[in-house]
Amino acid sequence: MNNSYSITRLILNNYRSYEKLRIDTSDVKTVIITGQNGAGKTNILEAISMLSQSGPFRKAKLSQLGKIDGSSPVFTISSQIKTDEDTVSLGLSYNYAGKQTTFDDDDTDITEKRQIVAGENNISVGNLQEYIRLIWITPFMDRLFSEATAERRKFLDNLISNFYPFYGVALNQYSNLLKQRAKVLKGHRIDEKWLDAIEQEIVEKGVSIAALRIEFEEKLNNILASSNNTFPKIQIKITGSIEDKLKTEKSVAVEEYFKQSLLLNRELFKYTFSPAVEGIHRSDFSAINIDKNISADQTSTGEQKCTVISIILAYANMLYLYFNKYPLILIDEAPAHLDDIKTRELFTELEKLPTQVWLTGILHDDFSFFNDKSSLFLEIENSTIK
Repeated sequence: MNNSYSITRLILNNYRSYEKLRIDTSDVKTVIITGQNGAGKTNILEAISMLSQSGPFRKAKLSQLGKIDGSSPVFTISSQIKTDEDTVSLGLSYNYAGKQTTFDDDDTDITEKRQIVAGENNISVGNLQEYIRLIWITPFMDRLFSEATAERRKFLDNLISNFYPFYGVALNQYSNLLKQRAKVLKGHRIDEKWLDAIEQEIVEKGVSIAALRIEFEEKLNNILASSNNTFPKIQIKITGSIEDKLKTEKSVAVEEYFKQSLLLNRELFKYTFSPAVEGIHRSDFSAINIDKNISADQTSTGEQKCTVISIILAYANMLYLYFNKYPLILIDEAPAHLDDIKTRELFTELEKLPTQVWLTGILHDDFSFFNDKSSLFLEIENSTIK
């Protein structure tokens, strides 16, 4: 598999339902994990998602990922990642030792950190993209366009973080600035100069994030427009007060607008404990099914899943176009909400992509398409490979 990533070995220790699990995949292109609900299939894919900048995909706290019946939240994930250039050992561990950032005497934020080693070197989460890029589809995404705005925004931000390595860092900085601002405004004494400085950073960071979103929207829509697979033609649209203005106005004018909205919000703090703050943290995105000329949120669960599949397939090709590498793909409960025809079409498209794919489902027969392919079938029962 040239121009792609593959996991040739995965070892879990004390992770979720697994005390110890080892999977050797050699040069297998597709890994299929089957078993009944609750068998532990999703835990394996979630462990792999921990190797991405934005993982884990279920957004659990790290302290909750140690073995369920274990006495300690400590866990480790070891992998061997192969590309066409090299093979590297990538390891991740967690041992509860929260990093404390105190904003005032009464409130302390605890930030959990993944400890990551590539080869023999410690690396940061932001460096993970140098070794592997991952994308995934989970059952929760089957209703992505009918769910809350925050979930769509997380999905979008995850894609953009994989594309722009510094995007995730900028988002975290922006979020922390909002928290600092709120604490200052809720304090007994407000330092106006300090508040001005924080808001200026929020404005600059927020407008730069919005600009990246708009650039990403254009690039992805170009790929979506040229897609020739059997899944629906899709166009995405990012919406938000800052993004909408930035599409028609100069950044200087948008920054001034954002700054004035924050000033107005200061006044609201006098009358409301925590008034909503305008900004890129409230943005959303939508998808239009071009074939039917209908918004994705008006379609069925199966059609919404097909919309997500269209976006993910286009995104995989987009990463190859710009970085000469296809991402590794994870799909949890792959056949769910798809009829037999769409399931086969999905598997056909995945087989075309020269990258490793990990799939889960209940029945082996649902994946018979891969019987004569470069595939590894694993059946899980009670968190054990049968």
